[in-house]
Amino acid sequence: MKHRRYWALAAASVVVLVFGSAQTTGALWRDQEVVAGGTVTSGTLDIKVGPSGTEVNNYTLAALGATNLRPNGFSQAPLSIRNAGNQPFNYRLQGASVSGVNPIPFNLTITKVVAAANCVVNGGAPTGSTTVLFNGPASNAQVPVAPAARLLAPTANEVWCFRLATVSEPPQSATSQVTFSFRADQT
Repeated sequence: MKHRRYWALAAASVVVLVFGSAQTTGALWRDQEVVAGGTVTSGTLDIKVGPSGTEVNNYTLAALGATNLRPNGFSQAPLSIRNAGNQPFNYRLQGASVSGVNPIPFNLTITKVVAAANCVVNGGAPTGSTTVLFNGPASNAQVPVAPAARLLAPTANEVWCFRLATVSEPPQSATSQVTFSFRADQT
């Protein structure tokens, strides 16, 4: 008789624990709000990159590549960044990474130019009205540095001229891939 009482008490304790925790969890997920009548609208945040006028979500900037780069050599190409949504947003180059076997320690220079034509592919310095946004090691580059960001209005775009330069003594027979990631946030 004694053992039956203990089993009954143990079973009752388990049932109380299960019901008690279910009630506590349910209360954490409950909320309500009364809102006066009105209109609720939503917007679209959409950052696109690529050739001016044909930007896409993911783009391979093939013109920024080169073979047989010599010491102090460089590769340069423009990239258009466009707000394809209907809301302004703040954006930045969130990060850059250099990968490969024995990756080349590139120096990255990013210059804002008026148009893609002002960033001559693998040519000289960018022309026209320019603003240097970044100059430093390509690995882990962030432009501008968080929490700062650049404002871009709906349908507006900016053209950045990316320049990757090798050091005076780059590794021989190295192949590298540079990946740029952008971030856009609601203003």
